[in-house]
Amino acid sequence: MDGIPARFPATGADTAVSITRAVTHHRIGIRLAFDPGLLNTARLARAVRLSLDAEPTLGCSFLTDEWKAYWSRIPSLDDAECFSAIDSADPDEDMDVFQAHEISDAGPQVAVALFSARDAEHVGIKVSHVLADGQAAKQYAYLLADIYSRLASDPSYVPQPNLTARPTGKDIWARLTPEQRTEAKRAKSWVSPTWVIPRKGSSGMGLTYRTAFVEPDLFVRLKEYGQRRDATVNDLMLTGVFRACVALFDPPTGVPLSLMCTADLRRYLPDPKQLPISNISISGSLDIERVDGETFSETLLRVRERMAVWARQCYGAGPFANAEKLTALGYRVTKALLGLTFRTAGGSGKTYPWFTNIGVLDEALLSFAGVTPTSGHMYGPAGNGPAIVPVVSTYRDRLAICMGLCEADMDTRVILDFLDATIGELGRAAG
Repeated sequence: MDGIPARFPATGADTAVSITRAVTHHRIGIRLAFDPGLLNTARLARAVRLSLDAEPTLGCSFLTDEWKAYWSRIPSLDDAECFSAIDSADPDEDMDVFQAHEISDAGPQVAVALFSARDAEHVGIKVSHVLADGQAAKQYAYLLADIYSRLASDPSYVPQPNLTARPTGKDIWARLTPEQRTEAKRAKSWVSPTWVIPRKGSSGMGLTYRTAFVEPDLFVRLKEYGQRRDATVNDLMLTGVFRACVALFDPPTGVPLSLMCTADLRRYLPDPKQLPISNISISGSLDIERVDGETFSETLLRVRERMAVWARQCYGAGPFANAEKLTALGYRVTKALLGLTFRTAGGSGKTYPWFTNIGVLDEALLSFAGVTPTSGHMYGPAGNGPAIVPVVSTYRDRLAICMGLCEADMDTRVILDFLDATIGELGRAAG
């Protein structure tokens, strides 16, 4: 498309995430289910192709040299293979296989698949985490639905490319007040893992997923429980995850335990809904101690206190800005420094619980020419070796906890026990 630059700079976050793929499977995914026969396959394929121009970095390859990383537009996007339509006898299995397959740096940076079964149609979407975080993956799904809907009214529709500059850590830092910057400098950007989880290996092979659901009746009771205690759903889920991990993995008492949580930094930018597809999130640890014998409400209070500290520190703004300084040293140097960090953490034999709440999938924005999903949830990254990586999302008051695991590295039973324990904690709290 005329007017789209041939190259876009990679941000510090893009570069850092690309390097962490040495120890982590990185892609962000969405699964949407529809009643059968309602989606137009040709129109969906066209919408996917047009999305590569609407958000131009999606139609790029990710390239690096010794000094920098950058996005380079693919010259023959009409030939790009980023949409497939498959008649499926087992859409659950086919969806997990689709989500587990990595997106190539060669691009495009998004893939969409339509799995048609007898009783439903399932749309799988995945976006490279080098380019996009969980909020951006939702943004892509909304874009795809919008383009599809416009094509239904006007088959000749062509979107305008979003050429707004992708935000960096410098942009976040520039929006903070002097007082906020002082607080943000106090936030730690790295902590050592403290949890020992049963392991089989660390090869990162055999990625698959398990998902459990908090059904709407329990979800509504949980929200009411949280409102009475001035706690968010995020607070409640963090509490449930922490208590489940303590019960299953028996960590030491009297020391801060690493509990990783993802912070979305869009809140510090003007008009975040108009931003291009981007990585604007970062994770850090709440450092929660184990306290034997306390109730769910007592643990929740401590989680809320830690989250209040995060809010005061504008958590993530400092480390996110530092990512720009680190990557300014050059891609080769950045890769060497981050590699040293990986080797140090991996040598400990310990890991983190790594929690991400991507939030609500907006039903109104997922209207494909008046057809909305009957269900939906998100997929997230998974670590090489033993890892507890719950990715939380909600659609129509049904909350999903989706977890990736590598079957060569840990027993699936560990993940299933964790999911059961987490939902059990939530159910007992809500009554």
